[in-house]
Amino acid sequence: MRRILATAALLALVAGPGHAFDAADVEKLLATKSCFDCDLSGGDLAGANLHAVYMTDANLTGANLAGADLAQGYLRFVTLAGADLTGADLENVNLESATLTGAALARAGLKDASLINASLANANLAGATLAGANLTRTNLRAASLAGADLTGANLTSTVVTGADLTDADLTGATVARTSLGSAILCRTRLPDGSRGDSGCP
Repeated sequence: MRRILATAALLALVAGPGHAFDAADVEKLLATKSCFDCDLSGGDLAGANLHAVYMTDANLTGANLAGADLAQGYLRFVTLAGADLTGADLENVNLESATLTGAALARAGLKDASLINASLANANLAGATLAGANLTRTNLRAASLAGADLTGANLTSTVVTGADLTDADLTGATVARTSLGSAILCRTRLPDGSRGDSGCP
């Protein structure tokens, strides 16, 4: 019943004026959990069950995916700029080369996610779980990672300039060729278990 109501709400939104996304793309996504080169920009998919979804080159700019289940999904080259993924389940998701600039990912679950070459500049990842995530060559410039769990994450060649890592936990993280000193490290648990205190107010 919940799924039927959610689907009806989504289709009602699609039918209304001023929405960029395509009704056929929404129906296809919900029915098959698969969408290639589709336009879902500005769409309301909050709480949607998209477990193991397969999308590539899709446009979800400004979409609402708060609380959605995208775990084990394949979202390479997807555009999620400015999207709301607050509290979303993204465990073990493939977001390689995805654009998440300015996205809201507070408290999102990104355990073991692959974010290689992804752009998360100015994104809000406060309180997010990124344990074991692969952030190799990821752009985290000016992102908020306050209180984030980055234990065991791979941050090789990651851009963290201006990123806020206040109260974040990087225990056991790999930071080769990454300049942690360019980030805010206030009460931050560093990879070797020591505590950083730079940039505290």
